Amino acid sequence: MNDCCASSASQRELVVAASAAPPNYTVRPGVTFPDWSAVISPVVKDTLLAMIGSDHVLNRWSGYDPATDRVRVALLRLYAEDGRAPTTGAIAKRAGLSETAVRPLLEDLRRRDLVVLDKERIVGAYPFTDQDTGHRVTLDGRVLNAMCAVDALGIGAMTGHDIAIASGCRYCGAPIRITTRDKDQALAQVEPRSAVMWQSVRYEGACAANSLCATTAFFCSDDHLSAWRRKQNADEAGFRLSIEQGLEAGRALFGPSLAGLDAAQHLDSDAETRSISQPVSADRAPTNGPMPSRRISAGRRSGGAYDLVVIGAGSAAFSAAITAVEQGANVALIGHGTIGGTCVNVGCVPSKTLIRAAETLHNARVAARFAGISAHAELADWRATVRQKDDLVAGLRQTKYADLLRAYNGIAYREGRARLVEGGVEVGDAPYIAAGKIIIATGARPAAPAIPGIETVPYLTSTTALDLDELPRSLVVVGGGYIGAELAQMFARAGVKVTLVCRSRLLPEAEPEIGAALTGYFADEEIEVVSGIAYRAIRKTQSGVALEIARDGRSVTIDAEKVLVASGRAPNIDGLGLPEFGFSLSPNGAIIVDDRMRTTCAGIYAAGDVTGRDQFVYMAAYGAKLAAKNALNGDSLRYDNAAMPAIVFTDPQVASVGLTEAAARAVGRAVRVSTIGLDQVPRALAARDTRGLIKLVVDAGSGLLLGAHILAPEGADSIQTAALAIRQGLTLDDLTDTIFPYLTTVEGLKLAALSFGKDVAKLSCCAG
Repeated sequence: MNDCCASSASQRELVVAASAAPPNYTVRPGVTFPDWSAVISPVVKDTLLAMIGSDHVLNRWSGYDPATDRVRVALLRLYAEDGRAPTTGAIAKRAGLSETAVRPLLEDLRRRDLVVLDKERIVGAYPFTDQDTGHRVTLDGRVLNAMCAVDALGIGAMTGHDIAIASGCRYCGAPIRITTRDKDQALAQVEPRSAVMWQSVRYEGACAANSLCATTAFFCSDDHLSAWRRKQNADEAGFRLSIEQGLEAGRALFGPSLAGLDAAQHLDSDAETRSISQPVSADRAPTNGPMPSRRISAGRRSGGAYDLVVIGAGSAAFSAAITAVEQGANVALIGHGTIGGTCVNVGCVPSKTLIRAAETLHNARVAARFAGISAHAELADWRATVRQKDDLVAGLRQTKYADLLRAYNGIAYREGRARLVEGGVEVGDAPYIAAGKIIIATGARPAAPAIPGIETVPYLTSTTALDLDELPRSLVVVGGGYIGAELAQMFARAGVKVTLVCRSRLLPEAEPEIGAALTGYFADEEIEVVSGIAYRAIRKTQSGVALEIARDGRSVTIDAEKVLVASGRAPNIDGLGLPEFGFSLSPNGAIIVDDRMRTTCAGIYAAGDVTGRDQFVYMAAYGAKLAAKNALNGDSLRYDNAAMPAIVFTDPQVASVGLTEAAARAVGRAVRVSTIGLDQVPRALAARDTRGLIKLVVDAGSGLLLGAHILAPEGADSIQTAALAIRQGLTLDDLTDTIFPYLTTVEGLKLAALSFGKDVAKLSCCAG
């Protein structure tokens, strides 16, 4: 029987060429995973290349910060000492952290597939488990359960002790006994001598515990391994290893887990001292981001100084502050104005509330699409609708922001205007706050376009428009982006005559098919979209405002009672003192950051709308969380928006993730695209609403899904499936082979995938 028994589409897909540099990542200073120096046998190298070269391992197991590493080390040591999973309290005590700080770090390890949790209870941590897997390891007189065969063989190398393994043949159940010598460097005894093992390299559901570990096992002989394999799936991927080779693999996989700890602690301590006492020099500046120019002197964790000062009081600021506290930091949060920021006060929450309110009016008007049904709805009191919105906003602001300050003892809230000074942050006229690190998360505000006369017109913004007590008879919306499209439709459905004007087209960042289709749907609702224009001037009139534009070489004047400006946002940086510290800013004043959320001033980070990128509340919170972790733990995490979903809450909704067709071609990708109308989606047919389309962009060679774009009444709830597909590197075939529930909008993703090779109009229901 051949040593290498991998059976997938092609062995070449599992094994990286021997001449290529073996993939690895740094666990801690001087320690890499896997330990390739322990690998001698070619089949073991091939096995590890197939395992470690997968996206599962490289993307999930690498890149965690020192605090997370500290928790994992404490967990593994306690597991080995006690023979069972430790409590969170025991880990916190061993790691020198609070239980509050430990819980999110354990959750991070769970997401990385390094810890198995049952709610908040630990039930496993590679290589240990509390479940009886049939792989029992005796370590210093204690009996532990290993997750799989190679885990059992690696425990001795991880702990530096000889071990005894009691297991059984996966096929016949015959007992298998293995002991090691020389601190797990060699085998002492194997019974029976004919015993071998199967090392799986198959991951399912992004969880090794459910797939890889389930089929990595010992066998009493090659014959019984062959018999077992005949009962498995034909494409079962893995390698046959001798027990000696399995021990070699175990050393390479688990030897790094607890190695280099003394050196890492020394380096961490030395680095902390340097960061506090020394300025950053050119040779220590970040090499993959902006060059630091000037550093604000850092404060120590003593004498009233804070580990982190966060400037801002919105979603990004709270995310940063809470993340830092959970890491054990002492945080000062500086807010000015209404707590909660844009989303809860003047953005997502109030706008989507009013959009839904107006939607009920529209639904009544179109109820007749179902035979035998008529409905009527009227707007009786817009002021009451706005007050209800205000009540919701006030409640969420209190529960999700103000009340949270009392829930986190490590956050000290200061109200006032913040300004950067040498040594920290100045708040109003009070003495400055000493800061170890600083995060700026001050958000952005509506900005007015450069239209002559705009300063003389009492224009509405996305903020003030949502507070109108009375609806205007007519409205011109300036700007065809997300905000302009949403508010234009909302006001039109509430009974306002709406004209939307934009320089290019409706939703210029979306696929052109989507912008064109939505323009048509707007026309059906008597929303006039005037695109491809240039602004000439705007002025007040007796009846309201007059906007003069140029279109197709001629001047056109649009009259309306009110004008709503929705053409962009400006970062809130006034008064922060950024020029004095050499910050790099974009042309519109946004703070430039690198992929670690670092500004060009060492020790200062920025996140959220103030950076000018990915202006969605969830991305603000995500970036702020990264900023906090990087500020406290050494800049190890990178901002990744490759699978960022984006939603426009029009009707139909616009939902996108990944690359557009144009963007993919612009970066040199050869692509295939397919577009289907919603008249091919049974859910839309049943709802008698086939407005919309689904477009997929895939790599022409590999079939990888690069982008998904949905225009559908329920598109927002469907896009996350595509986001997960892109994040996990799924292909067109993966989508077509996946089971989707029938009569759902998300099923349209499968139909769109099938349309690359089939005429979906000729498929029966669920006939994918």
